[in-house]
Amino acid sequence: MNMQTGTAANMRNATGTQAPLIAFDRVMKVYGHGDAEVRALDGVSFEINRGEFVAIMGASGSGKSTTLNILGCLDVPSAGSYRFMGAAVETLDRAQRAMLRQRYLGFVFQGFNLLKRTTALENVELPMIYMGLSARERRKRAREALAKVGLADRENHSSSELSGGQQQRVAIARALVTNPAVILADEPTGNLDSQRSHEIMRLFSDLNQRLKITILLVTHEEDIAAYAPRHMRFKDGRIASDETRA
Repeated sequence: MNMQTGTAANMRNATGTQAPLIAFDRVMKVYGHGDAEVRALDGVSFEINRGEFVAIMGASGSGKSTTLNILGCLDVPSAGSYRFMGAAVETLDRAQRAMLRQRYLGFVFQGFNLLKRTTALENVELPMIYMGLSARERRKRAREALAKVGLADRENHSSSELSGGQQQRVAIARALVTNPAVILADEPTGNLDSQRSHEIMRLFSDLNQRLKITILLVTHEEDIAAYAPRHMRFKDGRIASDETRA
């Protein structure tokens, strides 16, 4: 995989300006053929810079989940280009896309996806096992990540001993622990009550502002999207609006 050297923060294009961290150029995703053809994405173009916090919104079937799958290297476009840190993702093979996910992307899901009989610390360590880090380094980084989400005092609690909000904090710590360039959050408050939902969103906002982490959040809830300065709304496989709050 020919990722450009250095971080996205110091990537420069030919004009000397900072290149976008993520760029979709006329991306299409087509399922089926003939009369059964469905265009989940129909020529979508956008750019996202390092440090942005973006809410991706739209009704079911609008294209937002397909966009997230392509952003997360879980799928590839049928046509068009997706560039991440300068690399054309659609040209990468399966192993290369898996490496990109492992090194540069963190994922947070609606269902937490934690191992139930495993401690918070061990859950956060999991991504680093596949990176080949020593047990000592994994433990150190996992503790640092739990501290960032306010769970330093819960590291030895199993998932079943944690509230829903605390479980989602563990999931966020797990996404943070590899120092990703981007966190992709798919309806991260969908299983939480209103109070816990806003606690999680305040945490995302803090991580974005304090640590300058790029966050892409899929949600259908207006009050949750309000935490993100930029809103991209999808309709029928296209971007209906793309607005940034001043």
